[in-house]
Amino acid sequence: MTALTLARCLQLTEITVPEVVDVRETVTLSCTYDMGTHKLNSVKWYKDEREFFRYSPMMPKSLMFFDVDGVTVLQNSTVQFCNQFMCSIQLHNLNIRSSGSYRCEISGDAPEFKLTHGVGNMTVAVQVTIKIYTVRSQMNAFIATGVDYG
Repeated sequence: MTALTLARCLQLTEITVPEVVDVRETVTLSCTYDMGTHKLNSVKWYKDEREFFRYSPMMPKSLMFFDVDGVTVLQNSTVQFCNQFMCSIQLHNLNIRSSGSYRCEISGDAPEFKLTHGVGNMTVAVQVTIKIYTVRSQMNAFIATGVDYG
């Protein structure tokens, strides 16, 4: 009888990118993954195909940030957390150029260097709150007494 070992594949299990956000907000992007039998080489975040963040746990400098127009990673955030199972980062100072396609790419280590990724689209807008005031009570007082209380 032969023992059969099933190799578990590298897979992205979830990506979270908010669809519509207010320009004044700080947003969290996250992805979770199952490394299977692979060791994590890196997690990279891209906006519109341009890399802006890299987590490489086996490198001396495990976190790297790259300049991309419209993307500002909140560094030293308590929410920013990456490990063998998930990676979560925050973006702040949003503007209209922050809108776009965000991709989380997971890379396994040697010898295979397997890759997987997930994509989410985010639109940055200015959400306006309109306050509607009623003047009914002042109007009723004027009609009843003929005196303007406004």
